[in-house]
Amino acid sequence: MTDSTINYQEVFRSTPGALALLTPDGVYLDVNDGYAEATGRGKEQLLGRNLFEVFPQNPDDPGVLGPAQLKESFDAVVSTGERDIRMPLRYDVEDAGRPGEFEERYWSVINTPLRDHSGQIVMIMLRADEVTHIVNQGRNMLADQG
Repeated sequence: MTDSTINYQEVFRSTPGALALLTPDGVYLDVNDGYAEATGRGKEQLLGRNLFEVFPQNPDDPGVLGPAQLKESFDAVVSTGERDIRMPLRYDVEDAGRPGEFEERYWSVINTPLRDHSGQIVMIMLRADEVTHIVNQGRNMLADQG
């Protein structure tokens, strides 16, 4: 490698998958292109705002536990200082083009603490891979066996 200078922002933005950097209480600091695409939101709609305000609980299905499970994951990362991996969770997303209309979505989530030089957790890196198609395939296979 001839150039030892690495542009880490460019690496983050172009990394495959949906990645977001958030404060420990869930305020967006940065997102990569995959995250913006997966969520249907541009950076201007996310940065500086709280994840749980941008993506609220689906009011038509208050029994969905995804938002609470994601909050629990953030809390676990902060309290333990360890990465938290969640099994696919249902977290419906409001259609950006149709306010009030939510789409059923499933996400495989990994939250990783990022620390400053003193060891303090200053950010959480959220990796949220949409797995709705996998969940639906499983449902279809079960229905076919039915």
